[in-house]
Amino acid sequence: MNVIIVGCGRVGVELAHTLHKEHVVTVIDKKGGAFDQLGLDYLGRTVQGEALDRKALQRAGVETADALAAVTSSDNVNAIVARIAREVFKVKRVVARVYKPSRAPIYEKLDLQTVSSSSWAAQRIKQMMTHPGLTSLSITAEGEVQYYEMKAPKSWAGERLSKFLPERNAIPAIIFRNGENLLPTPETIVEDGDILQLSATTDGAMTLRNLIHTEQGKE
Repeated sequence: MNVIIVGCGRVGVELAHTLHKEHVVTVIDKKGGAFDQLGLDYLGRTVQGEALDRKALQRAGVETADALAAVTSSDNVNAIVARIAREVFKVKRVVARVYKPSRAPIYEKLDLQTVSSSSWAAQRIKQMMTHPGLTSLSITAEGEVQYYEMKAPKSWAGERLSKFLPERNAIPAIIFRNGENLLPTPETIVEDGDILQLSATTDGAMTLRNLIHTEQGKE
């Protein structure tokens, strides 16, 4: 997978190191000295340039990129870069880091995937880019049941959750909708833009991933 990381701060460096051995990675930053943080064992490319400069994005290979993560120190820059990547260059998997969680609902209305600033932001961004649709948030000691987060496909809007959740293998926990947290039931009606957190067995997660992949293909 061809991945572009915009921003070579702590999260950008950590994300680059989690990806560069398995994927083609390019890191963009306006300060050339920032790349020193990547270390000598970094196997990817670097491009010095402004995040909002489309030519810098093109030098990084955005036109053939599979995924892009905007993780600069500015929420506004991250949002703009994410929109340029998705709407202008048609990058399929785009994630923007958000320092102020209160802004997340605004970005959700723009249909942008976001991750709030945290110690595990890089790992979560990696999952969102390499395993789109269903992101693992935590796992039990036995590994049989995990806690996941997913964005409901547009085609689910207006339908009950029970239509899509594998019976006995997935239980809804929280829905993030328009900046509010809701406690759903299997009969809750899905709305466009809903972010759903749920617990699921290994079989349930596999069923959901296949369903999401099918629905994304229709979109």
